[in-house]
Amino acid sequence: YAGWAVSMVHELSVEFKEQLKKNQLEELYYRIELPLVEVLASMEEYGIKVDITCLRRMANEIGEKITILLEEIYQHAGEVFNVNSTKQLGGILFEKLKLPVIKKTKTGYSTDAEVLEKLVGQHAVIDRLLEYRMLTKLKSTYLDGLEGLVEKQTSRLHTTFNQTVTATGRLSSSEPNLQNIPIRTE
Repeated sequence: YAGWAVSMVHELSVEFKEQLKKNQLEELYYRIELPLVEVLASMEEYGIKVDITCLRRMANEIGEKITILLEEIYQHAGEVFNVNSTKQLGGILFEKLKLPVIKKTKTGYSTDAEVLEKLVGQHAVIDRLLEYRMLTKLKSTYLDGLEGLVEKQTSRLHTTFNQTVTATGRLSSSEPNLQNIPIRTE
């Protein structure tokens, strides 16, 4: 199998070189794309320095804000419930608080971000729910999530930069995707 795979690489390289020439993409490939591979590989190997102490401090601060928000949500709702349960949240918003139903699903009321955005200003609980969701996503995905991906010895995070994935020609990163980290919030 290994011998066959090696021979296929050679055969494919001949075919791809012909296609590059045919499509007049040789200069792009050899002057831009190929040299970029070395740069990206170097960036991946070097990694991104992460201040773990700061990451943990931010996670604790946001955790405290989440706790306060939950208490405010319960206060505005008049009862304690599972905020992460669509069914329970729908019951609070649309049955107990009598907010207008924007959208229903097969299983009940929709409480997605689009629905909550349309309800902004109609009850104090909505703003807190939106902030709660944003902060819990930030904490779980980025603050808590990234810490586990940082190498303990070097405090560096190693992502994979994807050169040819996007249709627009821009770079993307994966495992973790660093381009989704919010930059417009504190």
